[in-house]
Amino acid sequence: MQVGATVDVMDESFVRNVTDSDVEDALRFGSKASGLAKMARAGIPIPPAFVIGVEGFRQFRANRGRIGERLLSQINDAIRGLEGRSEKSFADKDRPLLVSVRSGAPVSMPGMMDTVLNLGLTSASALSLARGPGGGDFALDTWLRFWRMFGDIVLGIDPSELMQSVQKAKAAARSNLTASAFENLERAILDHVEAAGDAASADPLWQLERAVEAVFRSWDSARAKAYRKHHGISDDLGTAVTIQAMVFGNADDRSGSGVAFTRNPNDGSKALYGEYLIGRQGEDLVSGTHTPLDLSDAEALDPELRQAFETHSQMLERLYSDAVDIEFTVESGKLYFLQVRAAKRTAAAAIKIAEDLVAEGVVDKPTALGRITSEQVRKVSRPSFDDAELARAVVLAQGLGSSPGHACGAAVLDADRAADRSLGGEAVILIRPTTSPQDIRGMLSANGVITARGGALSHAAVVSRALDRPCIVGCEAIDIDLNRRTFTIDGKIYREGDLVSMDGASGKVFAGVIKLRAAGVGLPSLKRILDWADERSQASVWISPRSGEELVEAAGSDGSCGSVVSITDLIIANGSVSRFVELTAAAGLPNPQRGVTDEIRSIVSEACAAGLSGVPEGAAVQFRLPRVSSDRARRLIENWQELPPGFFLPLGSMAYLRAILLGISTAAETARHRRVAALIGGISSSSEFSAFQRESEQIGLTAGAMIQNVMAFDELLQGPTASAPLWVDVGEIVRTAYGFPIEVQQSLDVLDQYVGEELIFANPFRRLPPYATTLLAGAAAAAEKGVPIGIEGSAVPSELLVELHRIGFHRFSVSVGRRDELRFLLGRLSKE
Repeated sequence: MQVGATVDVMDESFVRNVTDSDVEDALRFGSKASGLAKMARAGIPIPPAFVIGVEGFRQFRANRGRIGERLLSQINDAIRGLEGRSEKSFADKDRPLLVSVRSGAPVSMPGMMDTVLNLGLTSASALSLARGPGGGDFALDTWLRFWRMFGDIVLGIDPSELMQSVQKAKAAARSNLTASAFENLERAILDHVEAAGDAASADPLWQLERAVEAVFRSWDSARAKAYRKHHGISDDLGTAVTIQAMVFGNADDRSGSGVAFTRNPNDGSKALYGEYLIGRQGEDLVSGTHTPLDLSDAEALDPELRQAFETHSQMLERLYSDAVDIEFTVESGKLYFLQVRAAKRTAAAAIKIAEDLVAEGVVDKPTALGRITSEQVRKVSRPSFDDAELARAVVLAQGLGSSPGHACGAAVLDADRAADRSLGGEAVILIRPTTSPQDIRGMLSANGVITARGGALSHAAVVSRALDRPCIVGCEAIDIDLNRRTFTIDGKIYREGDLVSMDGASGKVFAGVIKLRAAGVGLPSLKRILDWADERSQASVWISPRSGEELVEAAGSDGSCGSVVSITDLIIANGSVSRFVELTAAAGLPNPQRGVTDEIRSIVSEACAAGLSGVPEGAAVQFRLPRVSSDRARRLIENWQELPPGFFLPLGSMAYLRAILLGISTAAETARHRRVAALIGGISSSSEFSAFQRESEQIGLTAGAMIQNVMAFDELLQGPTASAPLWVDVGEIVRTAYGFPIEVQQSLDVLDQYVGEELIFANPFRRLPPYATTLLAGAAAAAEKGVPIGIEGSAVPSELLVELHRIGFHRFSVSVGRRDELRFLLGRLSKE
């Protein structure tokens, strides 16, 4: 700790005042306290607070889920310090200090952990509060709000039943502000708790100890564990607890609570975004039970408050060098900031904000790339509704779009059922009145979330944005009957399991399933981000489309992008595969019928022409020839095992091969496309390639090869192939080197489990073994010398492709949906 820092406790290892400089260390004191420390240092108004660091949590765990005497002593001393800074006294009758007890994990986990507010009132201090400026309504609301939260979170009793049991005593206290009425209300609360089988006390110190223990325990709740597992957050991090003097948004009509973002978290635009509730506390905003004011409206705050708010928020954005979200409270006209953190944002917003921060000179390009994740790039490039089908779709309901994206699936009204149906392979849309942390399992599993109530900063909206799930809130036209598992819209009853589609940006809910189309480059900002990534990686990422439509769409979105496309895929997409399989089998017979090769040429020509017709002339297209020896051929050709052995060799039937090459050539001539090549797979010698090259050149095609076995490395990287387009099918190389069947490569999790059982050192499709590394390093060296060789990586994870880039490869080919993600990853992980 720095010299001169103030510590209000006996032992520095557990509890600190948030103004201590080292509290900015989020790993030790949590992101919530770290943000408070930064705001205090910047002169931004915060209520006084102290924090129990993560070491206190570890001591709590070591003490079998109880606060030890040493930690409890430190908490009591810190409360005394808080009294001095707030000029109020904890449990005092006349000037009571009320506190919030909040979790503070080192990483943000919105809505996953517990909070207790308004702790510190007794019947005597509540009565004193009722006789003050706020009046009886304010005092009773504050006091009973505490007991609802304390009963639910700490004692585990139903808060609705608790409030129902004290209705008569509450009414008496509201109409008679007397000591006896307030004491009777307190006794009624304690009696209900004791009747439920729980210990109860009106002593605020006892309540504080129990609340801290409950917040610590929430780290290990099922919902928190599910969230951490989904986001890859370690269970060992633990949580801090921040205890802060309360300020009251429900004190009077000059008070309120709000949440604001310095930039729009949906699209990233540089504009204040948020909501404000007059006369309410913050949980009313989060719960979605009240309609807030929109902070983008200049009238939402009075001019003096708005000026102060904008000044402080801009200061925080400079402090974090990022967009931030802020929780704030106004108490009787005075502004307090309660929390700041880097803003949760959608994938589209993350990319837009990163681009803008570079343009504003706030961060450099490598930092901007580091602010984006590969998952965000993947999601921005995700499919969207087909325009023609969308125009015909029937709109069922309109809500508030709070997390963009298109999704469709079976409507499910319960989070656990949604999770179970999703595990069974079904696409589901979770529809709820509102969501709470207990719904996280279903929210993680659903394709999208719809709620009947709530605003843009409700639990459903905030968590869905963090998960980047499409979300619609405030869809009031939907009337949900959870018992009957039905929902009604405009008098029509729908049952759980009925199919719906949703647009998380527009807020529209549609009947049935709307077809999704593959996306190209989704945003102008994404194009610039990817251009920066390409500058850093110096890589060229080609595509391996599965249909002519994919080939045209992807090539059209980036005319400089080359394509490696399987002729078999094009034939399948064209609907001719059954006939092509019959003809292939017929071509393998000793004396094939006349016209077989002509029909093969025709089918190939038609399939290739369908793709080439819309591809820009400057875009290279390289066609992978069908391999009769492949696993797919074995599954497609019914009498595969009856074909003559010679037919399985790469050049085993020149007539069959020539028919395919002629089909490609005819398609290229029809489309007037000059940058077309034919790739042969399975060969192992330069002699094979020379023969293939002669056939191709006679037809007017460039010849290339797909390296699929280790023997090919020795000869194909030199001699007549040195200037020919070459690709290494790295998935096939690894699979055959290990002797794995194709099913293993298609189920990489099986190999991951195998590694977990320590039967092999690493999954070779994720991390190259030394032998393969040496083999591929030689090919990379040839690429560095100008040999046009690349990696065909459609069937392997991106981490392996990044490793190959580090070895020295700069040309890759992947499926259309992975192109943007790989470009980004190669640039983000490249060294200067």
